[in-house]
Amino acid sequence: MTTVVLAGDCPPVATGITVVAEAGTGAEALDAVRRHRPDVLVLDLALGAGVAAGAGVPVLVFTEPDDDVAITGALRAGVRGYLPADADPADVARAVHNVAAGAVVFGDGIADRITRLLLSPAPLPDLSPRDREILALAAGGVADAVIARRLGIAPKTVRNRVSVISVKLGARGRAEAITLARTAGLAPV
Repeated sequence: MTTVVLAGDCPPVATGITVVAEAGTGAEALDAVRRHRPDVLVLDLALGAGVAAGAGVPVLVFTEPDDDVAITGALRAGVRGYLPADADPADVARAVHNVAAGAVVFGDGIADRITRLLLSPAPLPDLSPRDREILALAAGGVADAVIARRLGIAPKTVRNRVSVISVKLGARGRAEAITLARTAGLAPV
């Protein structure tokens, strides 16, 4: 019998699957996973990709298939299965069993979007690794002074680099560069 923790607004699961706990928040989900060690965490991605990254068990997520940022963030967080929010119980059951067995599962429409994302040009191709690091931190909401301390550079250097990055991206300023970074999956979703 496959065991799961359900977190957030998830479709119902079918017979052959035992729900060992339900959670309404990301913190509750991670606590339930630690307590029950289920085969799979079934997660509404609205609770955040960070929950998936910290779960320590295979994760099957549900969300809208047209959200490229969510898809990219979930994949980077190590999600093993991705189904649309309106998946039927039979598809959910199959996906849970397959993810528990080590397979990667993508529902209707999602596999096509992933293929398109993988075949599209690399996001933000003109950025150096250091530029990407600075932009990812800024897009993650980290203050310039904190970025400077983490990277061992001056806060003014951070501000200057973000300005240069904005120019490289053709952005009209810091806010637009951060939006581009988030869309490209550089920052946590």
